[in-house]
Amino acid sequence: MSVVSEASGAQWRADFKSHRSTKAFRIQMLLLFSCVAVSLLSLGVGAVNIPLDVILNSLFNLDGQKQTYIIWKSRLPRVLIALLAGASLAVSGVIVQAIIRNPLASPKIMGINSGAALAALGTVMFLPNVPVTYLPVAAALGGIVAAVVVLFAAHLRQVSPARLALVGIAVGMVCDAGVDYLLVTAATLEISNPLVWLTGSLWARTWVHVQSIWLPLIGLLGLTMVLSYQLDLQQLGDQTARGLGQSTNKMRLLLLGVATLLASISVGVVGVIGFIGLMSPHISRSLVGGRHRLLLPTAALVGALLVVLADAVGRAIAPPLEVSAGILSAMLGAPYFIWIMSRSQKGQST
Repeated sequence: MSVVSEASGAQWRADFKSHRSTKAFRIQMLLLFSCVAVSLLSLGVGAVNIPLDVILNSLFNLDGQKQTYIIWKSRLPRVLIALLAGASLAVSGVIVQAIIRNPLASPKIMGINSGAALAALGTVMFLPNVPVTYLPVAAALGGIVAAVVVLFAAHLRQVSPARLALVGIAVGMVCDAGVDYLLVTAATLEISNPLVWLTGSLWARTWVHVQSIWLPLIGLLGLTMVLSYQLDLQQLGDQTARGLGQSTNKMRLLLLGVATLLASISVGVVGVIGFIGLMSPHISRSLVGGRHRLLLPTAALVGALLVVLADAVGRAIAPPLEVSAGILSAMLGAPYFIWIMSRSQKGQST
């Protein structure tokens, strides 16, 4: 009876695992279809509204009316950047939450976004003639420096998840103060473009920006998928992870480095788009569960969808004026964060 019971239990677990995988696959396909649909919507809205048939004619060089210049030169690059940046910010949030073992963590809490913003802003203001292709590099260096400071300060005693979060908040506040100082001390004409960029805008993004980020971001996203099992171990706690053969501190450093680069490079191109690294993991976890093999691609699709949608809505509200994607994501993310906090408090009280 015990053998039969164990066999039936194993079969039930296998069937349940297969069901979850099938459900996750369907959800991911739905999210992928939604990304394509919203991307087409984003290509059509703005100061000049373009019908779907004209968009398809322009993209695939079909017979009929076209708007090749607007589609290929202006809107398609910013859609691709929105997809890449949204996916990267979301995956970075998943990694940070796994490392800190706190569902309310994000790259912003670790000081990564603020360090990247300070470095990119300083580069724009002090070296205005630097090509735009160097901004992601400057932002990545700023994010890395912020992360190194966080790790060094936390390592004075022990690199614990709680210490990482607390030190990250402090470093982020210092970097935010540096950003404010640069803006206050700069001449009025010098801060117009940086201010737009800091709100998380995809305005005037071109193929040059796409070329500067697509290869490192796709490479880092692929590496994250390879390390998905290590993220599962990180969430089990240090003792359990060591018992299963993981070098926890080294792996934590590697994962934090990947998260830092994903967030920093994205910030270098699109500016500070808040709450994507917080909302996307939460939404994805409610859809496919907590296993990172399923969670990571789902979060990437959710993050890409949110940023593309925010950019499209921002251009459709009051054309030709544009509302930055970062502003819209903050308007959505702040209530979502409050809702998450209220749910967690209810769960603790019960």
